[in-house]
Amino acid sequence: MNAIMSIDVEEWFHIPKGLDNYLPFTEWNSAQQRVQHVLPRMWDIFEKNNVFATFFFLGWIAEKHPDLVKETLLRGHEIATHGFAHKMIYNQSPDEFSADIYKAKSVLENITGKKVIGYRAPGFSIVHETEWAFDILAEHGIKYDSSIFPGKRFYGHYDKFNKEPTIVNTKYDEIIEFPQTLVDFGLFKLSFFGGGYFRLFPKQIFMKMAGIINKNNLPLILYIHPRDIDVDQPQIPYPFLKKIRHYINIPKTEQKLDEITSCFNFKSFEMVISDVAFIESLKHTTCNMKS
Repeated sequence: MNAIMSIDVEEWFHIPKGLDNYLPFTEWNSAQQRVQHVLPRMWDIFEKNNVFATFFFLGWIAEKHPDLVKETLLRGHEIATHGFAHKMIYNQSPDEFSADIYKAKSVLENITGKKVIGYRAPGFSIVHETEWAFDILAEHGIKYDSSIFPGKRFYGHYDKFNKEPTIVNTKYDEIIEFPQTLVDFGLFKLSFFGGGYFRLFPKQIFMKMAGIINKNNLPLILYIHPRDIDVDQPQIPYPFLKKIRHYINIPKTEQKLDEITSCFNFKSFEMVISDVAFIESLKHTTCNMKS
């Protein structure tokens, strides 16, 4: 089974709210920053368990903390982009999205000296209405994407999309889409493998669901944010139920991450797409996007 580890490198206040985030962009510079304290703990867990991961850096984070980008690369991980300003694709025009991708890639490539080939949208916001994003990603040299949630969720979702990795044909080039891993129960589909889902369910459930994914011959894609293990982050004053959803089990998640990464051979997206056998296996799953 292909097990892929991915980290969305963003701050505690990068949580979508309306057309922006919990804190609007104009307030980011004055807000407390936490990623520089949390990423080293992730690096150490991954080194201990021989994990190679893809770090989807927000361009704004990379600009503020270029040393974090350099150290992540030095430790053998892949640097990919999460865009620059953490804005949902469906809240942007195509021109705005193109400018955001260009800025984010430029920042990362200037820091690393390497081409950035991977992208993940904030909030899994490639949806049916924003299929045009694939043309823009391909135009900017993106080779793979992991921005589709093929089930129901609070923010972006595209439940009609394939559940398996798919070659997307654009007017520029092909892109491999890695939809987020879900377990299909028929009437509903659940993710146990990222963010709040990863924090909510105990390790035993995770392992059982991973076994189902393995039997279905799908890749196990785990995604996590630095805030998912950060007990010292400022807490947003959400209503009771929303507060539970955003902060449940954070004190236990770092240990869970350590334990689970010791059980699988986690790789980066870059490593997976370099496997010729994997690429051959995709040839029966292709789709064409609207231009």
